[in-house]
Amino acid sequence: MTGPFIWWHSRYDDQVHAFPLAQITEVGRGILAARCAHSAHRDLIVDTADGMRCFRCVLLVNCPESPARATPIW
Repeated sequence: MTGPFIWWHSRYDDQVHAFPLAQITEVGRGILAARCAHSAHRDLIVDTADGMRCFRCVLLVNCPESPARATPIW
C-alpha cells in the first residue's frame, strides 16, 4: 500500500489511522483497511484526525519500506 494517505478516526478502536486515499474514493467499498492492517466498516470511520494516532500507522507511513539500518554511535 502506498500513499497518499488520509488520517481518519476509527470508532472501532478509538484511534486515528492512516487510510489510503485510493480506498476512500472507491464507490461501494464497505470495509476500509488502514496502513497498519486495521480494518473497519465505513460507517465506523469518522472524517477527523482528532485523537490518538495509531503508532504502527505513524511508523509505516513516515518510514520507508526498507529502512536502512542505523549505525550505532558507540
